[in-house]
Amino acid sequence: MEKFTPILLGTEIGAYGLARAFWERYGVKSVCYGTFPLTPTANSKFIEVRCDANLMDPDRFVEVLNRDASDFAGGKALVISCGDDYSILLSGLADRLDPVYVPVVSDQETLEGLNDKSRFYEFCERAHVPYPKTVTVDGPAVPAKLPFGFPVAVKPTDAAQYREHPFEGQKKAFILEDRASLEETLRRIYASGYASKIVIQDFIPGDDSNMRVLNGYVRSDGKVSLLSLGNPVLEDCAPMRIGNYVAIVSYGDEAIYETVEQLMDHIDYFGFFNIDMKYDPRDGSYKIFDFNPRQGRSSFFTTLAGYNLAQYVVEDLVEGRRDACTHATNEVLWVGVPKSIVRRYAREGEAKRRALELMREGRVGTTVFGAHDASPRRLWAMAKLWMHYYLDFRRWFGHHELDD
Repeated sequence: MEKFTPILLGTEIGAYGLARAFWERYGVKSVCYGTFPLTPTANSKFIEVRCDANLMDPDRFVEVLNRDASDFAGGKALVISCGDDYSILLSGLADRLDPVYVPVVSDQETLEGLNDKSRFYEFCERAHVPYPKTVTVDGPAVPAKLPFGFPVAVKPTDAAQYREHPFEGQKKAFILEDRASLEETLRRIYASGYASKIVIQDFIPGDDSNMRVLNGYVRSDGKVSLLSLGNPVLEDCAPMRIGNYVAIVSYGDEAIYETVEQLMDHIDYFGFFNIDMKYDPRDGSYKIFDFNPRQGRSSFFTTLAGYNLAQYVVEDLVEGRRDACTHATNEVLWVGVPKSIVRRYAREGEAKRRALELMREGRVGTTVFGAHDASPRRLWAMAKLWMHYYLDFRRWFGHHELDD
């Protein structure tokens, strides 16, 4: 096989999971670039971290990678984003990078359209794929009449800009019960300096177990080569991590796979992607919420189930293989928090029952432990991070409203 080096943009848990996949399948170390070091990728035997505080500046990004290009000579350097911001950055700069780099990314126009939730729903409309009823606003005024009732979900269309403008009570997303709380939430968001659009969405009833998350890969020839589905059992509850999954049961569903393939037929896309959707008991459909131009932070559930994520990009860009699309079906429980938290906080139902059954069978794992990545410094740091979830859930669980 031709020599290759994984170049991962990001230093958080999603980057660690993909680096682990490369290590377990091919025995190669990854180089993770980021603006600052983070605990999940620090002190790892299969990751080299290279940080630059100004990496998000386009000129500096090009300068740093081209400066290091000779380190990867004699093979291919597969540049893979592990964050939305990095995906947008890479897409606009791909043609300025040294030829040793192979950017695994779509063009900038496509990514900007997918990253903007209001524009993404236009893709769904063209593909006749279900999505929640949505109203988009670009200021604090609430429309006189919404085409759906309360409760509603509220989230920014530009997550990066939203994070740059903190305000009292800020959360990644809100579930609001009445018009007064909606008006106050929008007022605070726009008073913070946030200037992009906000999505107000019909809240689909049901708990975390009604959610679905899908990881996929589209080859350089435009063909989908992997679809892997998970049923979230529990989500994070800390304000700026609401919506991040912390327990997922992997499984397969051909109807959902067919819907996603139908959507991807209408998008000129290349690389990893991640889709969130929710089952709507009112009409029996799965409605798509978000499209992330990267693998998900919890995407290691796919590798854990036996479908190594790294394999699909290597087969595409290094080996040149053109196999039929893999529809993942294996069941395993992925956890991003201690198992006792899942036992205590996951809502009773079929998803939790299956999760507990998989625990008893030993078919359970996580991203950050289990790779024989046993540096004492790393294990100590990860254990502290792991234990902090007990405090977070005790404080924030079930808290989706605006704080006073």
